[in-house]
Amino acid sequence: MKTQENDLSIEDDIECNYSGYIFKAFHFMGLKLSLKKKTDGFKFVHKLPTTIGILQSIVVFFLQMNFIRDVVQCDSNPPIQIISQVISNIQAGLKQTLLVFKKIEDIQRMLETLGEFWKKYSPDKNYRVVLFRELGKTSSLCKYYFGTLVGIMIAYDVQPLVYFLTYYFEQNATNHTYDLSRRILLVKYPFEITRKSTYCFLLSQEAYLLYITAIYWANGDTLFAQFTTHICLQLKILKYETGKFFNQSNQEGRSDLLILIRRHQELLSMCDMIEDIFSPIIFSTMLLSAINMCVNVIGVTETIAAGSYEETGIYTFIFIATFLQIIFYCVFAETLTEETRSLSDFVYNLEWTSKDYRLRFLIQVIILRAQTPVYCTAYGFFPIGHQKLTSVASKTFEVMYAFQINFKLATVFRS
Repeated sequence: MKTQENDLSIEDDIECNYSGYIFKAFHFMGLKLSLKKKTDGFKFVHKLPTTIGILQSIVVFFLQMNFIRDVVQCDSNPPIQIISQVISNIQAGLKQTLLVFKKIEDIQRMLETLGEFWKKYSPDKNYRVVLFRELGKTSSLCKYYFGTLVGIMIAYDVQPLVYFLTYYFEQNATNHTYDLSRRILLVKYPFEITRKSTYCFLLSQEAYLLYITAIYWANGDTLFAQFTTHICLQLKILKYETGKFFNQSNQEGRSDLLILIRRHQELLSMCDMIEDIFSPIIFSTMLLSAINMCVNVIGVTETIAAGSYEETGIYTFIFIATFLQIIFYCVFAETLTEETRSLSDFVYNLEWTSKDYRLRFLIQVIILRAQTPVYCTAYGFFPIGHQKLTSVASKTFEVMYAFQINFKLATVFRS
């Protein structure tokens, strides 16, 4: 079956208009990704900015443990915020490690395959407008998601910086001393911070860690959304051209149908590639985000009860960021599952019973294969989708209610 030749380059159109911001973000971190291969491989120098970020995460983790140890030694309960920060730090470090040191070559290979697919199997102009409108919606959603995460991280950074600058410009202390204990992250350094230059340097390092965390956090999630959307659109093209095949009069040949079957098999192989790339990332995201959501729900409950609404906002921000991740993965995974399942119903409703025996046999092959939908899983433990999203949300609020009951019981016994 001959593919349609478009006036515009599909590859350039997609890369420039729909996925370019993701590639620019990766390029800023030293990694050149593209729908067309631009590098022979990813060397250590390309991964150096990520390596620095991972090392910072490790250092911050030990500093956080040092903070928790000191609080426990003083017979005090560590603030819930430090637990949330530890979980977020572990999650960010895992995502950076998996994306860059484990899966970056597979991601580039997936992008190359997508680029070739769009060049080989591009729809005609009229149908391309419909498909690219859907791709544009996904791209806009990813941009909003990216901006939301970065905005949350900036809001997280601003508080101690504004506090320091207010003291600096107003010079409230006559001896020019400042409160150097307020920082972005709850950590305990193995030395005393007595100089403003040291304080500013440490604050900038914490801000850089949160920045690189937001970049990889958003890039990994939006890549998953882009990949699944591209596969869904290619499945729509496959259904469209299968319908055209059956609408043609006097169609008795089998070669075109065999090509469609091979395309379906290639798309299923690309779904397997998505599963291989993202299943460990999905597993760590679902597990740690669910724990972090529970922690932050407890933090919101406690701070509202105590009247500390400023801290309530911080817990709410973190809760939104973690819940957005779960929503993102579940929604796009469910879309891919439904699209692969719908191919079976679409083909079954075509006028294939009037064809000859061999054509009917090939149609049955497509139907049987499409009846088993593709699921994105958390490292093979469970599939993700709308059902898993509602399950995580319900379990989170169950933990909140259980905590409230235990807290009230503890208050009664103490009194």
